Parts: sequence; structure tokens; C-alpha cells
Amino acid sequence: MIQKETYSNLFSKLISLLFHPLLMPTYALIIILNSGTHYSYLPAQAQKIIYVLVFLSTFLIPVSIIPFLMQLKLVNGVDLKERKERIIPLSITAASYYFAFYLLSRLPFHVPQFLKILILASAILIVINLLINLKWKISSHLIGISGLLALIFTFSIIYYANLLYVLILITLVSGVIAFARLKLEAHSPMQIYAGFLIGFSGMVLIIYFSMF
Repeated sequence: MIQKETYSNLFSKLISLLFHPLLMPTYALIIILNSGTHYSYLPAQAQKIIYVLVFLSTFLIPVSIIPFLMQLKLVNGVDLKERKERIIPLSITAASYYFAFYLLSRLPFHVPQFLKILILASAILIVINLLINLKWKISSHLIGISGLLALIFTFSIIYYANLLYVLILITLVSGVIAFARLKLEAHSPMQIYAGFLIGFSGMVLIIYFSMF
């Protein structure tokens, strides 16, 4: 029984790592640039620059700051279990995402609008997460994966992309992530449900008001 419990926890930790919220913009970029739409035909060099910029700004930089915050005793660990520990990392992450949006807007070649909206919408969701976190802990993982689901859903409608199987896969992954976060006792069911609802509805609304 103990061994099964250990394997279950290891699986949950692996899922939480593979689908960390900070990886969602990179996953979204991979899907969009391989969607079979005109986004797939961006020059290879331009795609490489966008990939590197997005990965560095939305994942590597925010993650690399955590050890410094630990040294300053502002956070106790990389998992940020306590609500108050999340305030500074979320603030830094939001700033890093806005910086990525700024850089995408200043590149010497045309970056399609939806890619810039992807980063801007993610930054806004992080700010919403931060504001909620001031009073109540909410699941960043579910905000991230539901935001990705909403993003690809709206992208497939706007650009007539055949991404049904991708949407089904993301939906299934959302359920697995919810199970993992509950198994690790990182969140209550209400925090899971709220995270999914805010991530999905927030992303849809942000994209709508950004494009129309």
C-alpha cells in the first residue's frame, strides 16, 4: 500500500512538472506553429527566434529567480505551497511575460497578432491569479492548462484549424493535472474548479476583446 502511494505521488509530481503553468506558452506556441495554418509557414529562422524568446521570458527567467528568493528566505521551496509565498514570484513572472510581449512587438520582422495576444493574455491571467492569491489560494496549474485549452479552442475557430484531437488531448490532460494536484494535497477541489473556470473564461474574454 505504501509503495503504491509512493508511485502515485511520484506520478503526480511528474505531471505537475511536465505541465507546469510556465510551460503553457511554449506548448501553445508549438501547437500553433504546427497547426497547418498560415502560422506554420513562418520562416524557420523567425520561428526559432520566437521560440527562444518565449521560452526564456516565460519559463527560464521566472524559474531561475526562485533560488535567489529562497536564499533571501522569501520563499521556502520551488513548489510555493503557501499562498503568501506566491506573491513575489507571480509579480516577477507577470513582468517577465509583459517584457516578452514588448520584445515580440519590437522584433525586426512581422510577428502574427495571435502570437502576441498569446503572451499578453497569459500575462493578464497571471495578474488575475496574483490578485486572487492576495486573499485566496487558487490552482495556477489549472489556470494554465485551461487557458491553453481556451487559447487553442479560439485559435481553431478563428483560423479554421483542424485541432480537434489536440483539444481532446488537452481536455484529458486537464483532468490528469486536477487529479495530480488533489493527490499532492496542493489544492482543495474548489480551488481546482475555480482555477479551471478562471483560466478558460478569462482567456476567451481576453482574446475576444484583443482581436474584435
